[in-house]
Amino acid sequence: MNLAIFDRLFFVRQISGAAALLFLAGCNDDSKITVYRIPKETQPATTPPPAMMDADSAPAVHWTAPAGWEERPATGFRKGSFLARGADGTQADISVISFPEHAGGLLANVNRWRDQLKLAPVTREAEAGKPMPVAGREMFFIDLVSAQPLQPDGSKSRIVGGIFPLNGETWFFKMTGPDQLVEAQRDAFQQFLASVHLAEGAPPMTADSGASTNAPTPPPIEPARGAPLKYTLPPGWREKPLTSMRLASFSAPGPDGKSADVSVVALPGMAGGDLANVNRWRDQVKLGPIDENALQQEAKHLKANGHDYLVVDLASAAPIGEPPAKQRIIAAILDENERSWFIKMTGQEAAVAAQKNAFADFLRSLNIP
Repeated sequence: MNLAIFDRLFFVRQISGAAALLFLAGCNDDSKITVYRIPKETQPATTPPPAMMDADSAPAVHWTAPAGWEERPATGFRKGSFLARGADGTQADISVISFPEHAGGLLANVNRWRDQLKLAPVTREAEAGKPMPVAGREMFFIDLVSAQPLQPDGSKSRIVGGIFPLNGETWFFKMTGPDQLVEAQRDAFQQFLASVHLAEGAPPMTADSGASTNAPTPPPIEPARGAPLKYTLPPGWREKPLTSMRLASFSAPGPDGKSADVSVVALPGMAGGDLANVNRWRDQVKLGPIDENALQQEAKHLKANGHDYLVVDLASAAPIGEPPAKQRIIAAILDENERSWFIKMTGQEAAVAAQKNAFADFLRSLNIP
């Protein structure tokens, strides 16, 4: 189940990372404050209870929410959205999302959830969770608890979830919130998963296990769009015309008239996973692939404005392209609010090196909705 996105998406999301210690803070006084308004996406209608779903607009998959869960509008990429409340006022969020094909792969998705809880990645399916029977098929059930306090009240966080490949899609059912509340809602959540079924008259379930890590390429995913994106433009950077995938686009000056290209892209959900994307970008600068352990060692984190960017720095070992020149990518990945953000600078090594500090300043200035 690995979200293999179109090559053009990986091109847009070429990301690399530099050690955070190499980035220098500061913005010059002549910086320009810019607000770029991202056009609003068309929001899907609120998902009504299963018995009331309209056959023309409802997903092929139905479910029954437990008593006491509050239904909320299924905005953004959600097909379903609920809230569970504890007696002490705490809340757990429940979401239902689907993506084409294998949507990143089982381990990639589980490791993404583990990363949200500051847990180390796993390499074997047996460590990730366990299968449970649902509608005559197997859904993969995950139960994760953070090792350290992550909630505002100093308590641990917990995620329980179900990953369900079905008829050319992968469905993600997820509850996240304070450890004690999610634990108290665990049985109700499993009953929720057990209620999942195909709508009457929908095509029969296909026998796709979704376990392959070499999944076929799914259809291209549209960029995520929503609230305004705010940033401070570094000195010398020029805005460029936007393409269909870019939410922001710039040219950053380098020596000898060579400039580096900077892009900001947001994609829904997990968008392939950090490792898959980084290895694609490594291939584009003619570097070999790495594993999760190497990624953890090579990538750095840059924290700013409440965001935690995974930053990588990739440079070709030899000249490539026409005319031949060493190429370099410095970029950042941010996983937030059911989106994957990709902020990337790419170009000839000298141009990228000249703008490295400015790129770090740009990251620090970003106010991502």
